[in-house]
Amino acid sequence: MVPSRLHPVFLLPLILLAACLALASGQPWKDLNDKFNKKHVDNTTSPATMPADYCEKMMRARKIYWNLLHTFIHASIPSINNICFEGIPIQGGLRKSKNFVTITQCLFKPDPKLPTFSYTGTGVSKQIVIGCWKRLPVLYVEEALGAVWV
Repeated sequence: MVPSRLHPVFLLPLILLAACLALASGQPWKDLNDKFNKKHVDNTTSPATMPADYCEKMMRARKIYWNLLHTFIHASIPSINNICFEGIPIQGGLRKSKNFVTITQCLFKPDPKLPTFSYTGTGVSKQIVIGCWKRLPVLYVEEALGAVWV
């Protein structure tokens, strides 16, 4: 005997399956962009008002540990996203900002006497290089001390 109409109980697993498949395929670039923003963007502070322990507080707050060098970008998210549209193409999705951007570079300073970490921060204004995917920043290319870190 064939039922004349579908029972709602049979539809629920199909709806859940469709939702899971949609989430699984997702938008990985959006997740990477969210991580980029959490890791590198701080538009609430400028180096001019940066306290001496800025880097240590920010690294702890963002749960970023033991990086030799880490950069915080002091610009709005829309202006950083705009680099993916109007930045100078370099290679493989990398774009260089046309304008100078204010950043803080936090340099790791190990202290063998202490089991904790320590960072010193330097505020600079420079062109930055970011990696873009689907026109969203997903990677910051560290440039300092004559070296490049990704």
